Amino acid sequence: MTSTPSSASGSGSPSVGSGSPSAAGSSAEFPAVHFTGRALLAMPAQQLHPLYKLRVDVFVHEQQTPFAEIDDIDPHPNTHHVLAYIHPGSGPEYPFGQPDPGSPLRLVGTARVYGKPDDQHIGRMCVAKDVRGRGIAAQIMEQALEVCKGRAAALDPTTQVARVSLNAQEQVQGFYAKFGFKPVGDPFDEEGIPHVTMELEL
Repeated sequence: MTSTPSSASGSGSPSVGSGSPSAAGSSAEFPAVHFTGRALLAMPAQQLHPLYKLRVDVFVHEQQTPFAEIDDIDPHPNTHHVLAYIHPGSGPEYPFGQPDPGSPLRLVGTARVYGKPDDQHIGRMCVAKDVRGRGIAAQIMEQALEVCKGRAAALDPTTQVARVSLNAQEQVQGFYAKFGFKPVGDPFDEEGIPHVTMELEL
């Protein structure tokens, strides 16, 4: 399911927060985001715990979705987890997470990419509630799409078409449309939240 971009269909519809801006924006407006990505089984405990805590905070506590947050897609060797970090800063004078020397990075967003190279899915996309509206969701989506494009590069473009799909909350269709996603099929209800499947052809 989605948090407003988050991720759904048991795969967690993407949740970014309504009105999330696109990637465009000056560095003065948005925090410096540091990205990493890897398979779940390659993560050390100090990465794994914040990842699940963030997803539980968004999908279970905030969105109150009853499905199991931990599933068999997470540990699959072909599932790539995108992790977004910022410096927490040293107080209100650093509202956008400007670095406080020596401060640890804080996980503020994530998404996962899974599926075959010609039929990929983006799910469990979410951003921490207190940093939404600062362009982080758009940067996470760009990172996830780069992963998808990298995997699709192995396909023969003359005979194979690469598609990426996700389940979006209806209220944030516009966010995904900025990246070229288009709605397919009829809207559906997931855990009491209206969703629509959207696809992008790479």
